[in-house]
Formats: sequence, C-alpha cells, structure tokens
Amino acid sequence: VIIGAIPGVGPAVAIAILLPATFGMEPIVGLTLLLGIYGSALFGGSIPSILINTPGTPVNALTTYDGFPMTKAGEAPRALGLSFGASFFGGIFAVIALIVLSPVLARIAPMFGSREIFLAALLGCVLVVVAHRGQSLAAGALLMFGLFLNTVGMEANNYTQRYTFDLAFLTQGVNLIVVVLGLFAVSQA
Repeated sequence: VIIGAIPGVGPAVAIAILLPATFGMEPIVGLTLLLGIYGSALFGGSIPSILINTPGTPVNALTTYDGFPMTKAGEAPRALGLSFGASFFGGIFAVIALIVLSPVLARIAPMFGSREIFLAALLGCVLVVVAHRGQSLAAGALLMFGLFLNTVGMEANNYTQRYTFDLAFLTQGVNLIVVVLGLFAVSQA
C-alpha cells in the first residue's frame, strides 16, 4: 500500500524489488505474494489521489474526480473508506468471475485478432469522449493529443523513428507514468 501511495513508483517497482525474494518460496506462495503486492499497490495509489489530487498510479487518475472534492468537503475518511471497500469487493468479485469464467474465456480468447483489438481500442476512445458530456470537443482534442503522444518513438514494424527529433530519450516513446504525473502532480504543485 505504501509503495502504491508514492506517486510514480507503482506496483511494477514493488514487484521488481520483491521478485528475487520469491525464488525460494513455493510457487503458489510466491504468486500470491506478488498478486497481493499488485492489488494493494493499486489501492494505495488512491490515497494520494484522494488526499492531494495526485494519482499514485495511472489507474487512479479517475479517483481524483470524486475523491479530492470529497476531501475538500471534509469527507476524506469516507472517501478513503469507499475506495478501500470498492477495491476489496472489486478484487474479490474479479477473482471469483475469473475462476468461474476461465473455461469460457479459454475458448473465446484464440478467436480475438487484430480487428477485435482495434474495435476494443476504438470503443475506449469513443467512451472517453462520451464520458465528458458538455466538454466533448475538449475531450476529443485531448484524446487526439494522447494518441499523438503514443506515436512518439520507434515504430515496431519498420523500426523507423517517429517524432523523436533525433533525441535518444524519445526513441522508447513517452512514458505513461511521466505523462500522468506531469498532468496531475505539476498542476497541484
């Protein structure tokens, strides 16, 4: 939880730090430890989202919309409690659903190709614009800016550089964590 509460660190760093410690464990214990770290770090990212309007992990960016206004209204403990409850019950429900639906998912997953993945991404883009009622133009412009930032770096098929301006640090693209922290944390600072 503490690792997730530090903006910019996130669950990947916590897993990378504790991964060598799991080599001596039984496989089920090691996997359980890593899954617990991942889930608790994602919950921990909601703490700074709620208290200081800076998401601890990119997943918690939307928590700032409801959590921080509740903190300004003096309801920070309630917002943290709601976040904990939602994380707990959502995690339990997801595990149960995965256990029950895994045979069905195993049959459906091989049928997914590039068309289905494209349509899922397009649905996500449409939902971003639709979710911001009254500000659809601004949401669409920011969506296009985000898609542009995603094109920066080395192109995977032909290994050509796009929008790098011969700068070596841009060849790997723009890091999502850097962008999210830049958008939220800098404005709060």
